[in-house]
Amino acid sequence: MDLKRLSVVLAMAFALTVPAIAQDDSNDDEGWATAPSAESAPGEEAPSYDGSTDSEFANDEEYASAYARYKAETTKKSEINRMRNEGFQRAVLLGVRAQGGINTFFGENSDGWKIGFQGGGGLVVKMNFMVKNLSLVPELTFNYRHYAYEQDMDAYTNEASIDIMMFEIPVIFRYTFEDYDFYVGLGLNMGLKLNGSSEFKTSGGKRENTVATSGMEVGGALDIGYMLTRWVSVDVRVVQCFTSLLNKTLVAEEIFYDSSLNTFYTTVGVNFMF
Repeated sequence: MDLKRLSVVLAMAFALTVPAIAQDDSNDDEGWATAPSAESAPGEEAPSYDGSTDSEFANDEEYASAYARYKAETTKKSEINRMRNEGFQRAVLLGVRAQGGINTFFGENSDGWKIGFQGGGGLVVKMNFMVKNLSLVPELTFNYRHYAYEQDMDAYTNEASIDIMMFEIPVIFRYTFEDYDFYVGLGLNMGLKLNGSSEFKTSGGKRENTVATSGMEVGGALDIGYMLTRWVSVDVRVVQCFTSLLNKTLVAEEIFYDSSLNTFYTTVGVNFMF
């Protein structure tokens, strides 16, 4: 009898214990199911700092400082690349030049030559030359010149004129003062005669082409200019030739036998670059 009662008590105790264990297991399963995953979902991106005060990293000084350095470095490299590309593209500029001015002759026995005039135009090439703000500026220009001569001989007056078409090749080294939009150039000017004529008037009448001119002249050139814009500039050019424009071998007027006619001219020019 006692054994039968003991069996009944144990059976009841087991029946009460099983549901509790089952509930605990259920709670454990729910814990496993609802626990957050240690890894982010495949399509989910990690948060990043965008530099704004709304970012969750805005109050992280170390992270914000690193981000600022990154942005500054990226911007600097981008700017350097942009400037480098622009520099290569603008290493050579092409343009045109128009000019006009006055001329005369200096040299031995050049008295009597008055102020003449001239004008012309041509192509300009501007190339960067090794040092910042230093440029090499060669030109190919065509210029018409008119020289005038008048000498009082007491009883009469001698008059002469020279009309000449020149192909000139100035080669100028130019330095630009960027802060002032101002530049100075120094170089050589070579002129080749394309055609020319002369006229000499005296008491005995008028004679044509008796004041012969040479086929080439060489001189020094000085430019002083101002940049109106990046593409447009104005300048004053002064040229003094070292060689004589007079061809002493062919000159037929005795009054010029011992003369040296070294051209001096000043022009005002306008340059348009592309």
